[in-house]
Amino acid sequence: MPKRPEIVAALVAAWAGFARPASAQPNLPPPPPPPIDQPTQLPQLPPEQAPPPRRTIPPPPPPYRGSVRARRTVEDVVIVEPPAAYPVALTLNPLGLFVGRLSANLEVQLEPHHSLVVSPNVLVFHADRGGSDGLLSEGLGFAQRTSSSFGIEFGYHYWWRWSRMLRGPYLGPSLLLGSTTNAGVGDPTHAQTYWGLAFDVGWQEVTPGGFTAGIGGGLEFVRMAGAGAVVPRLLLQIGWSF
Repeated sequence: MPKRPEIVAALVAAWAGFARPASAQPNLPPPPPPPIDQPTQLPQLPPEQAPPPRRTIPPPPPPYRGSVRARRTVEDVVIVEPPAAYPVALTLNPLGLFVGRLSANLEVQLEPHHSLVVSPNVLVFHADRGGSDGLLSEGLGFAQRTSSSFGIEFGYHYWWRWSRMLRGPYLGPSLLLGSTTNAGVGDPTHAQTYWGLAFDVGWQEVTPGGFTAGIGGGLEFVRMAGAGAVVPRLLLQIGWSF
């Protein structure tokens, strides 16, 4: 059996072997230089691509704001009527010839539905016209059998239906002026003037060739020398339109 000092020496020798520092690594040679014929610059990178264009999105339209009060668009419709085919009518009143009165009418259309008429009259021969109080005598300007007279009427006619000529129903007023000799009222020794108003309603026809005929009636008021009378009127006209 070994002795204790020898055992201790062996342990010390073993610990010394493990505790010895390791020797440093020897120096390595430097790396070789690059080849002479090879470029030393790094390869160039590919050019950077431009970013795609940005799409501009337009802003949304403003919200619709309707007006508080809706506006209505009204279109004007203009109706242009053609000119009249026969704007002038020249007619005679044959009924007056039975009492010695010659009367004619000249009517001119001013515009559609409106016309003016002028009617001169004259007593051309003696005839029985009734008494001084008769309606026929008063309607002729208080004329008696031997009276002579000259008068004129200015009238306006409104044509209810207009068909490019003076035809169809009409109505309108008239102003009566005249002078009568040997009148049934006032002083029969000299001519006396009279005036009056009338309103007539009638119908007139015009053929395509221009022949014109009409009939109508109305009332008239006549005044002379302080005397007045209201008498009926009977109208009949025959003539031509052109």
